[in-house]
Amino acid sequence: MQLLFESRTEIAKTTGRLSFIQRQPTIHPEPLLGPDSFVDGAGTSLYGTILREQGIYRMWYQAWPRDWNGANCDLVGYAESDNGLDWRKPKLGLVNYADKGTDNNLVAMSGHPPTVFIDPDASPSHRYRATMCTGAGHQGSRAGLKGYGYFTAHSADGLTWEYDQPTPQWYHSDVINSIYHAGQRRGIVALKVTPRIRGIPRRSIWNAELRDGRWSEAHAALMPDEYDDIAAAARGFVSGDYYGMGMMPAGAGTVGFLWQFRHSLPRTAGSEFGVFGVVDVTLAYQAGRGDRWVHLPGRPDFISHADCPFGQGGIYTASCPVEVGDEQWLYFSASAHTHGWYINEKWQIDERLKQTLIDGGMARIGVARWPKWRLFGFRSDPVGTLTLKLDGARGPCRLLLNHECRPGGSIRVSLANLPDRTEENAIPLTGSSLAAPAAWKDGDLLAPGAKGGSVQATLHMDRATVYAYDICPADARG
Repeated sequence: MQLLFESRTEIAKTTGRLSFIQRQPTIHPEPLLGPDSFVDGAGTSLYGTILREQGIYRMWYQAWPRDWNGANCDLVGYAESDNGLDWRKPKLGLVNYADKGTDNNLVAMSGHPPTVFIDPDASPSHRYRATMCTGAGHQGSRAGLKGYGYFTAHSADGLTWEYDQPTPQWYHSDVINSIYHAGQRRGIVALKVTPRIRGIPRRSIWNAELRDGRWSEAHAALMPDEYDDIAAAARGFVSGDYYGMGMMPAGAGTVGFLWQFRHSLPRTAGSEFGVFGVVDVTLAYQAGRGDRWVHLPGRPDFISHADCPFGQGGIYTASCPVEVGDEQWLYFSASAHTHGWYINEKWQIDERLKQTLIDGGMARIGVARWPKWRLFGFRSDPVGTLTLKLDGARGPCRLLLNHECRPGGSIRVSLANLPDRTEENAIPLTGSSLAAPAAWKDGDLLAPGAKGGSVQATLHMDRATVYAYDICPADARG
């Protein structure tokens, strides 16, 4: 569906008392996956990806081993589930880590963090694509790679991987996420780059893409600004930047799950680099390929570190959500302690604190859930109108609305310049639906505009919220 971002160009007009709102997800109260073996005995982080294939949920996650040395770790754990809640760790027999044999769930790929997507346009050997940061100094890194930075890899089954090249595709570090956007027919990469902004190094988000089998150069996408410092200060911290970003295809656009790193003092000695603090998640969106990324007004938290009962040090999301029935689920890792808890301002490891992390498990994997496509929308209080210019109506079709009405509320749809498609002739939409067709007394079909032009639809809203819409061809019902 097309999410109703506030900046969408098809929003022609609004009247009355409308507000642009953000929903909050429901957090599952218990962790779904945690440390229970030597290869992930220090923690399980999602830092990673979950995909659904042929009814099976497949998870690639960051495994922190029991002998973790305090550096970034490149071990990639694998798990499967039939329902998205109960996970198993199959013994893959692929990686002999620390000379303890291959009786573990490690895939034959090394990287931090390991994110995976399926490329439907690729050959079978390249069906699975991955991005990761690796290089000398990472625990468990693969021999033979040259340099340090962001690498890409491919696989036929998602378990045994080959790197695309022995050198980095992008020379930065250390968090990278990637997804496939079916509506845009491309892979999208969100990687972390750290330029100096307002006196200190600031983590920012840059984008690259995979198109026609080729990875592009990276370009700046989201740079932390003064408002991020204000938002951090309002929560008791001193400054803020972006630790990473998961993403979700949404019709023609893309939603970003932005990891807001909010810094505590002291800064790192010598570089003023923010290293201590918490990580929360806010929403951003991009209306179309190449458009600028936009924050939600006020940048409210979507998931706060304080929201998770089993880890309140920071929230780090999977690369993308998955659909589960009528919901979308975003998996995440919750850290037991704040970022940098086991080091000092000179990046020196406190061995006692590091062992405390290992013994307790530094992170566990949970999930946040919401009804499909209901991340944000327009709400009337009590009444208002929202007019959409529908360029997608090229033949007989239906307008589907993802909406929610409060008791006594409704939505009626009128079409400009059509006497039988007025507000008075409209059948009111009430209650809640993920995809209800707008309808009138003589049916629910829209005809394309004159000479193939757009259709202008006005939503007359009374105590209602509209989250998303879609244009469905008339014969799509079957």
